[in-house]
Amino acid sequence: MGIDIYALWEDQLRDEQLLQENKWLSDLGGDVGYLREAYHGEPYATRHLLPEVFASDGTAHIPAQKLRDRLPKTLRLAEFRERHIYDAQPQEIEPVLKSYIAFVALCEFVELKTGRPVQIIAWW
Repeated sequence: MGIDIYALWEDQLRDEQLLQENKWLSDLGGDVGYLREAYHGEPYATRHLLPEVFASDGTAHIPAQKLRDRLPKTLRLAEFRERHIYDAQPQEIEPVLKSYIAFVALCEFVELKTGRPVQIIAWW
């Protein structure tokens, strides 16, 4: 079980949605608008990055600038989690952090392109 995060946007192609679906059960899908965080203990980086989603019915439009502002602490939480829960080594942590960075970058790109924040959907 875990937390699944999807970024959806206007005029998203079916192929783009399939790329997200194919990343299921991976925590390395930020580049396609997908994040996953397992229920193995706190802290939960996704809950820091996307609090509006968890305070609602699981969906929210979050401006990319908010995501960018939250990213440094999110990365610290994700790194702490990887080290302390999974006893991960630096080479194992780096791809996880890059996934969060890529997720935020994609949300920024889409918002710039469409003029609207992406819709974030979480399943937990």
